[in-house]
Amino acid sequence: MAYFRTEDHVDLYFEEEGKGKPVVLIHGWSASRKHFKKQINELAKHHRVICYDLRGHGDSSRVEQGLTMDQFAKDLRDLITYLKLEDVSLVGWSMGTHIIWEYVKNYGCDNIESLCFIDMTPKLLTDEEWDLGLFGDFEHEKNLGTLASIATDWETHTQGFVPAMFAPTFDDPEMLQWCFGEAEKNTPHVMLAMWIAMALQDYREILPKISVPCLITYGAKSFYRKETSEYLQAQIPDATLVRFEQSGHAPQIEEAEKFNDTLLKFLGKVLAV
Repeated sequence: MAYFRTEDHVDLYFEEEGKGKPVVLIHGWSASRKHFKKQINELAKHHRVICYDLRGHGDSSRVEQGLTMDQFAKDLRDLITYLKLEDVSLVGWSMGTHIIWEYVKNYGCDNIESLCFIDMTPKLLTDEEWDLGLFGDFEHEKNLGTLASIATDWETHTQGFVPAMFAPTFDDPEMLQWCFGEAEKNTPHVMLAMWIAMALQDYREILPKISVPCLITYGAKSFYRKETSEYLQAQIPDATLVRFEQSGHAPQIEEAEKFNDTLLKFLGKVLAV
C-alpha cells in the first residue's frame, strides 16, 4: 500500500506494477483504480503502470476541499513529479479524460508521450448549438434533475446509472453486482461536487492544442453518440479512433481483451517512433 500526500494534506492512494515507460490510469466519476483491474496485469508486462484513486474516491482521502477539475489536474501533475515519471502516457476513462484535458489546458503536453481517451465528451451539457454531450439531449433542466438525485438519494441514483454504463447486451451479473457495490461506497457530497465540476467544463478549445498522439476509444452502445468521438478525432491533430461494437461506456471492462490489445499496440507504435 502506498500513499502520496498533496500540498493541501490529502492522501492519494496509488499502486505500481511492471517496468518500462510509465502509463498512468485515471478512472472516472464515482469509480476507482479497481475499474482498471482488467488492464493492469497486461499493461505491466510491457510498462510501468501507475493507477491511483482520485481524491474523494476509492482509498484516497474523503475530502471537503479541492473538488474541482483544476485541483484534480494538479494532483495528477504532483503525482507525476513525486514518482519522477518521464515521457508518461495517460489513460483517462470518462471523467478521467476531463482531468487529462484540464491537465493539458493548465500544463501543456510537456513530459507527455501519448494520451488515451475512453468514451467521453468535451462538453457534458447540451444546448442549442451542441448536441454531442450526454445522451445527446442533456440540457440544463435534466442536469438539475441529476444533481437532485445525487444529493437526495445516492443509493437509488446508483441503481440507475450503474446499468447505464454498460451495453444492453452486457451479460456479466457478477461484474454488475461488483460495480453496484463499488458505487455505493462513495460519499454523496463528493459525487455531487464532482458532477458539478464536470458539468461546468467545455474543453473544445483545448483539443486542437494537444500535440502528442492520441487514442480515442468509444463504445458503440454508449450513452455518448459516435459523432462525439468522431468530433474528437477531427479536432485533435494526431488522433486514432477505435470503436468497440459490444460496449457501452466502459469498453475497458466490457471488451477488456480487445481494449488491452488496442492500447498496447497504440503505445508500442508511439514508443517505436
